[in-house]
Amino acid sequence: MRHHPALCLIAVPALVVMLLGCSESSGRHANGTGTLSVNLTDAPLPDVQKVEVTITGVIVYPRENTMPDMAEGSPIELMTHPETFDLLTLTDGATTLLASGEVPVGSYNRIRLEVSDATMTHSDGTTQPLKIEAGKVDIPIKFEIGSGEMEQVTLDFDAGASVHVNETGSGQFILRPVVTPVP
Repeated sequence: MRHHPALCLIAVPALVVMLLGCSESSGRHANGTGTLSVNLTDAPLPDVQKVEVTITGVIVYPRENTMPDMAEGSPIELMTHPETFDLLTLTDGATTLLASGEVPVGSYNRIRLEVSDATMTHSDGTTQPLKIEAGKVDIPIKFEIGSGEMEQVTLDFDAGASVHVNETGSGQFILRPVVTPVP
């Protein structure tokens, strides 16, 4: 069988275009929504029964220039009502759902938690309020949402690293939230 050179000049570029089209359609879609679930976990804290924090907001931030239909960097609120969590019930691999919702398809680079209240209960049963130094904590975390996909991320709210005694000697405990993504 003999190949015609002109036919090869047409067939090869056409095949390349078809293959590129197939690979793009099998990837993430540029439009639509996917579902994001944000979970919370913690590590044990000695001599403390409870560390309760009230979270009033969970906000995700898209990476710049990844969502053409949205204003650049527009945040998406997943949670707008307060909910209180006992961080010390979330140890040894236990997690709880913090927030979930539909978000636009694209790339994201951080999650913000808004904390409005916190208390600590010692092993002897005494409870005291924690002064909140920063009511907002930004967690750098990169993830992708594809059309129709469900993505889960887990955040470790480290109670042991977050609770501090006031250095002025007043004995007041302060909450400086330390939250990191769990790989």
